[in-house]
Amino acid sequence: MLYVGIDVAKHKHDLAVIDTEGTIFVRHLQIENNREGFTKLQMTLANLQKTTGEDIQIALEDTGHYCFNILRFLRTQGYPTYSYNPYLIKEFAKNQSLRKTKTDKKDAMTIARKLRTDFDKQSFSANPSMIELKYLTRHTARLKEDCTRKKVNYTRILDILFPELAPSLGSSSAKHQSYIYAILKEYPSAKKLGNAHLTKLTNLISAHSKGHFGKEQAVKLKALAQASIGQESPALEFELLQTIDAIQYLTTMRDKAEKEVARLMSEIDSPILTIPGIGFKLGSVILAEIRDIKNFRSPNQLLAYAGAEPSVSTSGMNQTETGRMVKRGSSQLRWALHESARLMSIWSPSMRVYFQKKLAEGKHYNVAISHVVRKLVRIIYQLLKDNKPYEEQKMIIN
Repeated sequence: MLYVGIDVAKHKHDLAVIDTEGTIFVRHLQIENNREGFTKLQMTLANLQKTTGEDIQIALEDTGHYCFNILRFLRTQGYPTYSYNPYLIKEFAKNQSLRKTKTDKKDAMTIARKLRTDFDKQSFSANPSMIELKYLTRHTARLKEDCTRKKVNYTRILDILFPELAPSLGSSSAKHQSYIYAILKEYPSAKKLGNAHLTKLTNLISAHSKGHFGKEQAVKLKALAQASIGQESPALEFELLQTIDAIQYLTTMRDKAEKEVARLMSEIDSPILTIPGIGFKLGSVILAEIRDIKNFRSPNQLLAYAGAEPSVSTSGMNQTETGRMVKRGSSQLRWALHESARLMSIWSPSMRVYFQKKLAEGKHYNVAISHVVRKLVRIIYQLLKDNKPYEEQKMIIN
């Protein structure tokens, strides 16, 4: 058997090849991240197979989107190709040498050696629908993050131009209501709002709040603006207008992306949606990160991939489970599992009993939720393996 390690980068990839005995066949080969480079890689692998008569296994680090194209190319060519968490490669490299050296050439050889010694390989193959789902869920998450950043900036600007507005509205989310955006786009400072014509302001509020607010709110906001200590700044007013436009645009984009995720989830029709508390949003993230449940041989392996297992410290006669999650796996999957566990402990009668039981044992809220996460992972693993819906009455509390 020949073992190929590939260190993936943005514009080029580095390659190393060894055999079962550790004999080096290719110490270092660099290929470009383009069609010419992929053809060179294919010819190199074909020549190695022809001259040695050996089968080939290939491994690379799961370094985000940089590995997608080469991973798909190699699997299309029929090569067994495995993907490693970069943290595993880093820890393996530490065990091979005390020297602190890191180069693309050395990384490729390290990956090849890891592949040769590893009996617990994970190919992480996925069908096209799951790949598309991952693209969509990650895109939706980025839109949400962008929108959140814009909302933080919006709050900062309001604190300068009209600091009394947000507290007067009650909840922290009230300043993002459509009618508030409409008011600020028409009157982007306290002074301008204080000088607004009452009838025009009333009509604006009524139209954009769909009749929920009217003259009373207009009088209140106008008086608040007249007494405001907010600054006047044309530059900040301009930034406020653009920030509101950006928030509204990103919100529309996110809503469209979420509808596309829901459409794809309907086509996939996964039993994960039958679990209480898991809808399209959380279910899509969980499925996209798992990709194919066949890549995991046990619920514990899936839990480890999410980085949601407790850390364990062993020294001499002492063995301690700290209870803290190791947080070395997929952060997106870990977040989705945590949120799903929290919701399931509310909406599933059996899981609610289990959660309350852990709290009664004196466990902290977060520790109790981590126990729910572990049980949820076992449920998800079994549902996806059997492709059967969740049945509350079959759930056993232990």
